[in-house]
Amino acid sequence: MGKTIMIMALLALAAATAHATQFVIKDIPAYAWYHGCGPTAAASILGYYDMHGYDNLFDASGWEDVSLTKNVKDEISSPEHNAKYDRNPNNASLPDPPDTSIADFFHTSETLPYGWSYLSSADNAFTDYAAYRGYDDWSAWNSSFSRFSFTDLMYEIDNNSPLMFLVDTDGNGRTDHFVPIFGYDDMTMQYACYTTWSEGENIRWHDYQSMGNRWGVGYATIIRTGIPDAPAPIPESSTMLLFSTGLAGLTGYRKRLHKNK
Repeated sequence: MGKTIMIMALLALAAATAHATQFVIKDIPAYAWYHGCGPTAAASILGYYDMHGYDNLFDASGWEDVSLTKNVKDEISSPEHNAKYDRNPNNASLPDPPDTSIADFFHTSETLPYGWSYLSSADNAFTDYAAYRGYDDWSAWNSSFSRFSFTDLMYEIDNNSPLMFLVDTDGNGRTDHFVPIFGYDDMTMQYACYTTWSEGENIRWHDYQSMGNRWGVGYATIIRTGIPDAPAPIPESSTMLLFSTGLAGLTGYRKRLHKNK
């Protein structure tokens, strides 16, 4: 009997140890896709910071409000931005909207098909939107997968710094979707994210690997708040004018958009 109890205890300890290196940042809201995956993914990260010292980022207060897409949709993409850019081609008869939402600073759909965003605008989308909301102590930069290791990912998450990936959801070697990143498991070498395809979704886990694999990582956007302690970002080449369709997971759109590319 005593041996049986000991074995059960060892098995329980082994099970606990197997997940001891999994870490997930709490209070990351999951938003339903709204006028672009870039602004929607960025909103999840901004929503976290809205509840952790930067409460003027959204016109919502507390988890119950901040976690609902309907309460922050105008901060994701403003009605003026939607009216101007939800058409292809863009509605030339309307004036350029003021920069008031994440989509404005991300330049989502501007000179691009509906919902598309350029990687080259991702870092400024965070810093410029934060500055618009009254915070000038933010910095951000984009890094390619080859320059951003799994150890770098763990460093960000361990320091409660969610980030954003531009990924290759279907493994065709091209990036097509922005997602918020807020966890890792160094036993399985996986990252935790939301797809942005539904509100309140469960955490998705994907292997940390390069493009050409399903959910492979092309680029990371790293964000710093407070007095920046980040190393100087390494300039990337002009090939970073890559984009996300923003519609990769919406039924009926994905295959058509890949053909259009």
